[in-house]
Order: sequence, then C-alpha cells, then structure tokens
Amino acid sequence: MAKQNDPSTPSGRGGRASRVLVLLGLVVVALLITLAFVRPTSVSTAPDQVALHYSDGAFTPKRFKDCVEPSRRQWDGPGDRHYSYPSSQTNFVFDNGDSDGAPITFVTKDGIEMTVEGVANLMLNTDCDALRGFHDLIGNRYVAYMDGDERSPGWNRMLSVYIARPLDTAIDRAGQKYTYTDLYTDPNVKAQWEADVVAALPDLVNRQTDGEVDFFENFAITLQKPEPPQAIKDALIAQQEAVARARASEAEAAAKQKAAEAQVAVEKAEAAKIQERINVLGRDGYLRQYAIDKGLNPYQPTTSGIIQNR
Repeated sequence: MAKQNDPSTPSGRGGRASRVLVLLGLVVVALLITLAFVRPTSVSTAPDQVALHYSDGAFTPKRFKDCVEPSRRQWDGPGDRHYSYPSSQTNFVFDNGDSDGAPITFVTKDGIEMTVEGVANLMLNTDCDALRGFHDLIGNRYVAYMDGDERSPGWNRMLSVYIARPLDTAIDRAGQKYTYTDLYTDPNVKAQWEADVVAALPDLVNRQTDGEVDFFENFAITLQKPEPPQAIKDALIAQQEAVARARASEAEAAAKQKAAEAQVAVEKAEAAKIQERINVLGRDGYLRQYAIDKGLNPYQPTTSGIIQNR
C-alpha cells in the first residue's frame, strides 16, 4: 500500500503549494477570459463627427442601438461596435493633380469634346435614421466609415461611385445646351452652365440609392473654365486675331476718312475766304495783295512804255 505524504512534512507542504499555484493560475486565466467578454467599449466623437452604435457582443445579436452626436464620449456594452462618419462638408475634387478624380469630359451642343476641372461640395445627411440607412445600404459595404479621425479609402471609393458618376452625367447633360465657343469665351454662359449642373446633381446622386431618404444634401459646385482640344483653341486664337486685324483696319480706314473730310472742310473754308476777298478787291486787286503778302512785287517794270515813247 502506497504511503501518503504527511502534510507536516516538507514534501507534503510542497505539493499543497503547487496545487494552490495551479488553482490561482486557472482563476487568473478565467478572469482574463471573462474580461475579454465583459469589458465595456467606448466611442469619442470629434466636433465634426457622428457615430452609429451597434450591439455586437459574444452573447448579443448584432443590432442597431443608437446614434452618438458630435463631441460626445460614450461607454457601451462589451463587444459593441461604433461607426463614425463626417458631419462636416465633403469636397470631391476632380483635376489633373493628386485629387479625388480626373477631369471630366463632355460634348457640347455643336459636337465638340471639352474638358473641365472643378470641385463638388456636399454633406452627408447625419439625421439618425438617414445615417443608419446609409450605413446599412452603402457605408458598411464600402467600409466608408472613418478610420479614427481620417476619412477612409472606403469613403473615397464610395464617392467615386455615388458622386463622381452622377456629376459626370450632370456636366455632360448641361453641356449639350451650349456651343463650345459660348462656354469658352462667354463668362455669363459658363455661369449658367454651372448653375444647370448643380441643379441637376442632387436628383442624379440620390436616384442611385433608390430610397425615400436623401443620403446627401447641400450641394454646391465650382467649375473652372472648360477647355476645348488644342486644335480648337488654336483655331479660336487665329479667328480672334483675324477679327482684331479686321477691326484695326476698319478703325484705320475710318480715321483716314475722317481726316480727309476734315481736310476738305478746311479747304472749302479757305476757298470761301478767298472768294470773299475777291468780291471786295476784285480779281486783280486780290492777286496784287496776294503777291504782296507773299513778299513779291506785283508792279514789275516793262519795256512797252519805253518803246512807245520812242
């Protein structure tokens, strides 16, 4: 029969200590596992952020709970998720730089392809119900919620679909109402075209969501001067130079005509003045006076009188 360890002996005390340490280790592990499941989650929104709160714990279904307003800190249940979105203005820049999209091309009324750069401004509808609908339908699919304080790559991908494509359509449709020369040379026509684009954009953007709630609002747009192909620009410059030369020639001809008319008027006035003097002095008297005025002697000697005296 095996001999049991006496608790009073050193070997008995060591075995009991080992069992206590094992038990304590198990308790610590259990506590760590428990903390992993029961520790609360938190969210802190910036002044230009809102957030959506969803339950997502180990023993709870994933379900929408509430919205978190800007500049709020909130503690929620273990495993819950928070998705932040911008409440400030969103800019979609399209140009040749390091921007959100490339310049947009469109065709004018007279069939000329033009290119335009600019920026579209809008805001996400952060009403709680609207934001929840946006997240469930679009934001979650594109991972468009914010990455900390920064707008995520998913947000930019979402803009390329839900903003860039409707913007392209709005610019193209509005451009078909005007000729390229009017858009390129007339600032009033360009301003009206810009107004046409911003008027059409909200419906085209929100039509894609196919819902009763508009996910985007407060649209504004700034378009740069649209540019035709270089060959068209060169032709316009040549045309403008020809018009300028023609106008310069017309102005020169008009100036010469006026100078000639002025000269004729002077000569007529001078002739009238001479005629008046002839009327007073007679023709011979005028001629003698004219000679005297010019420093000539009208009374030259002749030989006819000498011959007659002989």
